[in-house]
Amino acid sequence: MALMGFAGASNAATVDDLEVLKHSYVLVCDDLGARPGKGVLFGANHFLDVTGGSTATNKGQVDLSVVDGNEGYVTQEIVDKYGADYAGPHYNWLRLKNAQDVIAMKLTAGTKLIVFEQGNNKSGKEARIPKIAKSADLSDALNPAPDADHPSTVAGFRWEFTVNDDGLYYLGSYNGDMFVSFIIVEANEALGTPTVKLGDQTYDDGLWFREVSVKANMAGDFGTVVTYTTDGSTPNENSPVYTAPIKCYQDMTVKFQAYMDIMGDGKVYDGSFLPNADNEANVSFSFDAPAIEAEGANVAIVSPYENARNFLSLDGTESGAEELSQVTLDESATIYAYTLIENGDYGTFKSKSTTKDVYVLNPIKEKKTISVTAGTAVIDEEATATSTTGEVYKVEGGEISADKKDFFVKNLTFKALAGNDAQYQVPAGQEAYIQMSNTNISFLVAEGDSVNVKVVCSKNSCKNLSADDADDGSAVSDRMCYVNVSGTNYGGEDLKINPDGNVIEFGLKGAEGGSIFTFQKYSGTGNIMISSIEITPAEGGDDTAVKTIKTVEAQNGTIYNLAGQKVSADYKGVVIIGGKKVLNK
Repeated sequence: MALMGFAGASNAATVDDLEVLKHSYVLVCDDLGARPGKGVLFGANHFLDVTGGSTATNKGQVDLSVVDGNEGYVTQEIVDKYGADYAGPHYNWLRLKNAQDVIAMKLTAGTKLIVFEQGNNKSGKEARIPKIAKSADLSDALNPAPDADHPSTVAGFRWEFTVNDDGLYYLGSYNGDMFVSFIIVEANEALGTPTVKLGDQTYDDGLWFREVSVKANMAGDFGTVVTYTTDGSTPNENSPVYTAPIKCYQDMTVKFQAYMDIMGDGKVYDGSFLPNADNEANVSFSFDAPAIEAEGANVAIVSPYENARNFLSLDGTESGAEELSQVTLDESATIYAYTLIENGDYGTFKSKSTTKDVYVLNPIKEKKTISVTAGTAVIDEEATATSTTGEVYKVEGGEISADKKDFFVKNLTFKALAGNDAQYQVPAGQEAYIQMSNTNISFLVAEGDSVNVKVVCSKNSCKNLSADDADDGSAVSDRMCYVNVSGTNYGGEDLKINPDGNVIEFGLKGAEGGSIFTFQKYSGTGNIMISSIEITPAEGGDDTAVKTIKTVEAQNGTIYNLAGQKVSADYKGVVIIGGKKVLNK
């Protein structure tokens, strides 16, 4: 069987970019290093991550070189086939959950899939096992669901399935989370097909390389001779004969063709060609991104590789990147960095890229405000043409007031309120708002300092704008508005629609060394529309900043603790009532 390890990853838009798995293949899941991500090819472009997902390292491990005497999921046959090449424990690492986490592959008729997985402590009808189908939603599964007698998948489980037809197949799971260590593809290969293995990326004597090794297999009663090419062309009887591992110093495709060793002398003769007994190794190299190290305004790019040249830009993109290892910033910036690694005369490798926000900010020492100062709502003709709810508006000429020394603003987007939405404008007549779907606004609070933050949102920045107020005049739980600052949500269920819009107020305190706080998207909705953000130093500069959550109107009789959580009247300690701190004994 032709077995190869992971050989690079690349982006793919559709399943059309998948390479057919016409040869046997072993995908070692925890060798991938990171979940590829939605729409990404992996495993030498033989697998496509259709939906995205996650990984885990706490779901046990599988060792194909050791027979499991209890469960029997690693048999002696498995050890004989795969133990030598894939020895050692490997995590049940790749998470698949129903149709939420699905991968795709193109298989040939007669191919057997072998999946090693941990089924999250389930058995019987609830057992977590692979589910295979010809559609991404996993409808009309080709294999049956587990029955009441299905064994436990707690420690480990081996699942096997043979496909009947050439085609595109999707793999997910029955019943929820399962965690996969190996996906083995045993293709229905032609007689004498050589076994190909791609070695690890290695650095030696100043050069990077990977070795491609081949095992010549029997063709009935005859041994085989294997010829090869390294330029991507199809090998023939005149191509070099494989005798030793091939060292590859650059990205390339090495192709192989088997011939019957008719005379037993390792030579190719007329009539010894073996149809379809071919194989190949797609050799690619992957290099980690450099580290971006920042000390104040001083930034350094540090690569772990020898013969590396560092490149950076200050706008978070590759465009305009210059060959630099150090830079001193005048203002905050998103640093984008990568390296080029020279590999002797063989060429140059490009590393993965990385970005980092580096802050050059003055701490908030006096009242600072971000407000929308310009922006006109105009009809978005393209969006309106496909709209089912009437005219759609967009913002032209959107601007905000924000001193770059006080705030670092990136990915700024605006949202328009006009037409049918005009009733929600705050202040009245304002058309452009900061849309908090992907906006990041950062500021610095010095160590020990406290600030009060006031965020004014449009009146339609609610999860359920149409919810009715409760009979007592207070807000109802369905009508909620939040903003997110550095991973913490502020806002809540006690908001009311009022003429001044929704107002969210809370306090923040600088930790040791100062704290950078960043406004981000609230995960519950992307429709938070900000009119202004006001940040004011708290009196005394200590813990007098109070994390309160309220509307413009006082919360009569409502009691909060200092974390902004509603509490009962018998709560002991400092509480907030009507916007004021009170010691409740």
